[in-house]
Amino acid sequence: MKVERLDYKNSAWLDYVSRYERSNIFSSPEMNEAFNCSDGFEVKPLFAVHENKIVAAMFPVVVKIKTHLPHSLTNRIIMYSTPLFERNEYGYRGINMLMGELINEAKGKALFIEIRNSEKFDLKESGCMIKDFKYFPYQNYLIDLKRGEENIINSLNSYTRNHIRKSEKAKCTIREINDNELHNVIELLEELYKRKNIPFIHRSIFHNAFKLLKPKGYIRVIVMELNSQIIASRISLNYNKTVYDWYAASKPEFNRYYPNEALAWNTIKWACMNGYEIFDFGGGALRGQEYGPAKFKEKFRGDLVEFGRYRYILNKPLYFLGSKIYNLRTSKK
Repeated sequence: MKVERLDYKNSAWLDYVSRYERSNIFSSPEMNEAFNCSDGFEVKPLFAVHENKIVAAMFPVVVKIKTHLPHSLTNRIIMYSTPLFERNEYGYRGINMLMGELINEAKGKALFIEIRNSEKFDLKESGCMIKDFKYFPYQNYLIDLKRGEENIINSLNSYTRNHIRKSEKAKCTIREINDNELHNVIELLEELYKRKNIPFIHRSIFHNAFKLLKPKGYIRVIVMELNSQIIASRISLNYNKTVYDWYAASKPEFNRYYPNEALAWNTIKWACMNGYEIFDFGGGALRGQEYGPAKFKEKFRGDLVEFGRYRYILNKPLYFLGSKIYNLRTSKK
């Protein structure tokens, strides 16, 4: 068995990912290429191959947040989807080999490695050095789109339904954007993260994602307009049977038009009409934690799931220091 790094154009990559019923957009060659073309990202796709057959794969992304702090305090390696592997002897060996390869490469280059599970994944099952990973009970909401648009809207509480109806009756329009308008959407996102005092990813990822994913229908960017002014936006990633809620932002002074509810519902309705089966809200909160975005997502009555996250800390003293600095920064008003 050996570790290989395949090119985005290598058909073996797509063939392997396509074998999984719930394959995630973040396992796709197109999304990984978009990340790798963008400032602040470096993709390190890893494949375990046994007798010329892929038996395991993972798609780690080095995320580099631009700050004045040393990279060892800010870089992190994120797997935005559960690793893929055969549920047999070779798959288990393969996933362990890839994890060991990744940890060795990451030393001195990142603060931690994090697996953001897109499905239930128990490290004990695969034997992936369980003692070295910390589990976080991170929850999410999934909406079963097979229930149909009418059943989904009727399952919402009266307040949420009324907010959607009020938004629809207002003098606002919802539409998809063209590439010349993408900068307006990015500015909304940057303003949101600035208000929260949280470092934000480089805008080039959105340009590259739009360029590489849009021709295949893998991305949809919608906005709400009032008097020709964009007041809110929502970006979804659409792959296989799943619509993934990626980024959203709105101008707070227009909250009376309920743009977030309207755009989320527009995305769900569009997904139903286009034959998708799952709407993935892209994350909620840690179990028991009060978190505003999670409360918003809860209103849409999806199934609460806990796929969790795993984190491997590469340097505990630096991790502790980096966490302190980050918490101090984000707590400032």
